Amino acid sequence: MKTALALLLMCGVAAADPAKLTVGIFAPTVELGSAQARLAYAQSLAKAIETATGVPTEAQSYASLAALEKDNVDFAIIDGPCFAAKPSGKLVADATLGGATSRAWALYASTGADMQQLKGQKLAFVSTGCNDAGFVDNAMLESEVDASFFAARLGKADLTSAIAEVASYKNAQAVFAPVGAAKGLTKVFDTGAVPAPALVVRTKLSDGLVDKATAAITSTGGPLGWTKASKDPYTAFAARLGKVVKTGVFAAPEAVRLDAKDVLIDPPRDPATVGVRHLFVRRATLE
Repeated sequence: MKTALALLLMCGVAAADPAKLTVGIFAPTVELGSAQARLAYAQSLAKAIETATGVPTEAQSYASLAALEKDNVDFAIIDGPCFAAKPSGKLVADATLGGATSRAWALYASTGADMQQLKGQKLAFVSTGCNDAGFVDNAMLESEVDASFFAARLGKADLTSAIAEVASYKNAQAVFAPVGAAKGLTKVFDTGAVPAPALVVRTKLSDGLVDKATAAITSTGGPLGWTKASKDPYTAFAARLGKVVKTGVFAAPEAVRLDAKDVLIDPPRDPATVGVRHLFVRRATLE
């Protein structure tokens, strides 16, 4: 009986794992080069997973999060701002860029470092489809710039093309980009940190298979490093996607304390004095 039960449990675990795995990537805010370069990186991860698990694995590179979700891939590398805006699946690792799970971004311009010079100009940004308005207006501009400040906003498919829209094609005059990524452009101001991509399991897999695949992905070289899973970078960024309404801060008045004795004690009074000579009448002398 025990043997049969053990066999059933083993069969149940095996049945939970598919005959084929898919790893997908959607990370437009990371400099992964061309579409072919992104696919090549995903393919290197798929090969590592297949070697570690023995399960045939294919790779897909996606132009949108919606397409990735529709295909229901098993392992997904999801852009940091997208995972912050729409967390789904089981987070198993955080990507690192330059050794950190988030990196500083800034607003760069081709017209100088004065924000007022950009009024009425065009802004390029990475369009992820994951609350783009919240990304630009709130996370990057901290809800301090009116939506009509820029004459137009040009959403681009990835970071490389967004920077090129300003630096090379001159179709826009400003762009949001990681610090140091916009060569030849002038930094206007820092806009805050943006999280690196997240590694997520999106289907039901056994823990053993997930552990092996995760270890294979995180040990494979490439443009992304990996560290243990933590939702903190994504939670912090999600809080910045909402509009912030700022109000004036008034200083609290200093409390004035009165000593009761100062109110009740009658101050001393000096007695009025009259010269002694004024108290006598000098009589006239008759001669």
